[in-house]
Amino acid sequence: MAYALVRGLRAFRHVRRRRQETRFSLKELADRTAAEAERQAIRLALHATRGNKSEAARLLRVDYKTLHLKMKRYALDAADFRVP
Repeated sequence: MAYALVRGLRAFRHVRRRRQETRFSLKELADRTAAEAERQAIRLALHATRGNKSEAARLLRVDYKTLHLKMKRYALDAADFRVP
C-alpha cells in the first residue's frame, strides 16, 4: 500500500510539473505571437516578390540586412519562393 501511495505522489508531481511547463506569461505569449506574425509577413512578402529579397525588404519597409537576418532566424530561404 505504501508503494502505491508513493507511485501516486510521483505521478501527481509529474502531472503538476507538466502543467507548470505549459503555462506562459503574457509577455512570452505576446513575443511568440509577434514572432509568428513577423515570420508570416516575411513569407507573404517573399511570395509576392517571387523570392526577391530587395523588393521584399522595400515592401516590408525594412533594411535589406534586417530582412536577411530575420529570414535566417526563421529559417526562410528566398529560393523556396522563386517560380521556376
